[in-house]
Amino acid sequence: MDIMRFIDFPTPRERPPSKPSECNSERNARKYDDDYFWDNLSEEQFKELDAQIEDIERNRTDKSLSSSAVKQTPVPTDNPIEHSERKPTRVEKTTSATTYGLQSAPSTSHTPAYQPPPRRPARPGRALQSPYIDYGRNDLKCSKVASRAYDVVCSATRRSTRSSSQSSSQGDDIIISYPDYYVSLKHLSESVKPGGKLFNTVAEISIYALKYRKAKIPVKQILPLRIASFLQDGILDNGEINSAFQRSVHHLDRSQLVMFPVLQNIRFKRLDRTVGHFFLLVLNLREERFEVLDSTRSLADINLKTCCNNLITAIKELWRKHYPNSRNNIDKYQLIDINVPLLSNNHDCGFHMLMHCEHWNGINMPQFKEKDMPTIRKMLTYKWLQHPENNIAWRCKMNIC
Repeated sequence: MDIMRFIDFPTPRERPPSKPSECNSERNARKYDDDYFWDNLSEEQFKELDAQIEDIERNRTDKSLSSSAVKQTPVPTDNPIEHSERKPTRVEKTTSATTYGLQSAPSTSHTPAYQPPPRRPARPGRALQSPYIDYGRNDLKCSKVASRAYDVVCSATRRSTRSSSQSSSQGDDIIISYPDYYVSLKHLSESVKPGGKLFNTVAEISIYALKYRKAKIPVKQILPLRIASFLQDGILDNGEINSAFQRSVHHLDRSQLVMFPVLQNIRFKRLDRTVGHFFLLVLNLREERFEVLDSTRSLADINLKTCCNNLITAIKELWRKHYPNSRNNIDKYQLIDINVPLLSNNHDCGFHMLMHCEHWNGINMPQFKEKDMPTIRKMLTYKWLQHPENNIAWRCKMNIC
C-alpha cells in the first residue's frame, strides 16, 4: 500500500449533506467553497464561475419581475451551465414571456373593477316634457272581465241566423241604450269582432261615451258624427246643426279643441263601389289652425284635401253666424297634417279615429301600434257596455255575473 499517495494528495474534509429544500443552483454553487478547490482553480475556471453566478442573479431578477403575472416552472436539471444553454420548450416560452421580451399575462385577480350603481333614467316634469317624445309608453293591457265580455259579444256572430221577422232573437236584442242612441248586440258584434268594420251607429255611441265629462265647459269638445255628414252634404241650417253650434249651450269658443269626426264616402270608379273611411278634423283654437288626423292618407291625397276644404268652409260660415263677436277669428286659420300612427288594412280606420278623439290634446299623440288593435277593441267594447248611462242590464243578458 502506497502511503505517500495519501500524503501528497490530502483528503478534503467531508461536506454535510444538503437539505432537500435547497435549490439546484445554490447547491452547485456551494460545491466550489473548498479552500483546496479555490486554490487550484485556473483563470478560465474563475471566468466560467463568474459567468454562472451572473446567470443565476439574472434568473433571480427575472423571476421577481414576472412572479405577479406568471408562475415559472422549475427546470429539472442540476447543471446551471446546461440550463443556460438549453433551448426553451413550448411551455417555457409561455412561462418565461418576460425573458424573451413578450408581454406578460394579465392579472389573475378576481376582484372586479369598481362600477357606480345604476341610476334610473331622469324623466322631466310634465311641463318640461317634449311634445315629440312619448315618455314612458306602456303596452296596452286588458282585464280578464273585459276580455270575457268581448268574447261573449263576438260569439253573437257565430250564432245561426234567422229570418228578419224574428226581431226578438238574442242577436238583435238591444245591448247598449244611451239617452239618444241604442245599439243591438248583432251590430256591436259585427263592429268589434276581429276584422270587423265600425258601424256608424256604434261610432255615435262611442263618441257619446267620450263626451261624458263632469266639466261644464270641457277643454275638448267632440261633436257627433252626423254633424260632419250634414256639412259634407251642404246642410247648414237644421235643428241639429244649430244645436251643436249654439253658443249659450256649448260655448265652443271657450274650448281649446273642437273635434269633428268624419265618415267620408269615397267613390272608386274602377271598382264601381263606394267605401266609407273615418278620419278626424280638429279646430285648434289654442294653436289657431285646423288639423287633420288620418290613419291612411295625408293632405297630398286629393280626396282628403277636397273633403277637408269643404268642411272648413262650412265651419267658418257657421262660426260667423253663431260666434260673430268671438275673439277667435277662424277665417285665417290654415290646415295642417298631423302625423299619427298608420295602419295597413281597410277595417281599423274607425278605431284609429276614436283613439285620436280620445287622446289627441293638440300637442302629442300616444304611439300605439297596429298590433295593439285587438286590445283596443276589447277595451272600447267594455267601456261602452259599462258606461253609467247605459240603461241595459247587459251582464244578465250576456250571462256575465
